[in-house]
Amino acid sequence: MTVSDLVSAVKQYELTLTALEAAVTTHPSPQQVIDILMARDEVYAVRTAKTQTDKESLMMVISLDERLKKQSELITKLVKLADWRAIVHPPVEAWWWFLEPPTNKWDKFDWLWSAGSVTLLTASLSLVVDISSRFLTGVPDTLGAFTITTQSVLTLLAAGGALTKTGQETIERFLISLNIPKHFQNEVKFGFAFLLFLCLFSFRFSLPKIAIFYYNQGEQNYKANRLASAQSNYSRAIKLNPEDLKTHHRLGQLYERLQDFDRARAEYQIAVYGDFGKGYNNLARLYILDKKYTAAIALLTEAQKVTKDSQDKELKYGLLKNLGWALLEQKVYVEAENNLREAISLASDSAPAYCLMAQIRERQNDKKNALLEWEKCLAFATEYNADEYAWVRMAKLCLQTQQCLETKKGDD
Repeated sequence: MTVSDLVSAVKQYELTLTALEAAVTTHPSPQQVIDILMARDEVYAVRTAKTQTDKESLMMVISLDERLKKQSELITKLVKLADWRAIVHPPVEAWWWFLEPPTNKWDKFDWLWSAGSVTLLTASLSLVVDISSRFLTGVPDTLGAFTITTQSVLTLLAAGGALTKTGQETIERFLISLNIPKHFQNEVKFGFAFLLFLCLFSFRFSLPKIAIFYYNQGEQNYKANRLASAQSNYSRAIKLNPEDLKTHHRLGQLYERLQDFDRARAEYQIAVYGDFGKGYNNLARLYILDKKYTAAIALLTEAQKVTKDSQDKELKYGLLKNLGWALLEQKVYVEAENNLREAISLASDSAPAYCLMAQIRERQNDKKNALLEWEKCLAFATEYNADEYAWVRMAKLCLQTQQCLETKKGDD
């Protein structure tokens, strides 16, 4: 090999490199890349053949090598040098076969973006599990099934893409097809993970609003006497929003209607823990039916403190009526009457307070006023709930026989 051979090899190297540089703004091809690499191989071969090297050629090679390194990003985009190396098996000294994209200043943060992506995807999986468990009450309905399926598929696809080698390669190919630079790919992956987490997080905190939908469905079914469907709707609403005391109370009423008093008490108790006034009232009523009058009185007294600023007349009526009822059963007639009179002042057309007043008069052996109260009890009874049914029967019997007091003598 002679110096002229080196000069010729360097000249060919320069020509192929200049052609690639000129094609940067047009459409460079893999063929141009292989031409450069082979030209550089020829320079390497000539120099390693004990050829004398003149200073001018050496400086030229150094300059061309610097220019070649500047094209490393373009070359690594055009071809996969790793695949080419597997065919050519170049020596380690042939650095041009081992070009890598230039290091970007943002690359030093890649570990942070990757860690953030994994953390967000893990949190997203946890949210999907939490949300899915809330919809899985009984047999999932259409909305529940769609929600569970959609969120699970999206999260599993995202997690699989980030946590498996095949998934990572697929995502990288997709990002490359979108012309996203490699040094920004980790940031984009983090952005996707954050967007998924944000959507799931927002959906998780919108569950109380979805719970309102199920509560309203339950109300429609309850009023239409479709109790099984109403129970399912109320239960699903509670799963979506366990702090909804109104729904707990309503479910308690449904269980009471089904004669499932243990479950009714449990729902009322939850409402009481949240200082829901109607929960106090209904739980106290069950205590009265269980003849736990002292517990009922304590509960109703506490309820009156909790609801002292309430404008709900129906609730206040119920508390006064039930307190009068419990006191009646404890034979504290004067205080019982005071509470019932106050209840009547709030709702003078409601039967229960009159029915209880009639029983006070009977136990006081006041036949005339007992009959008057029974007449009001019967006159205002519009629906026969469990309590009113028994009282209305007593009212009819007393008014028909005019001898109500005969069965009550000796009570006091």
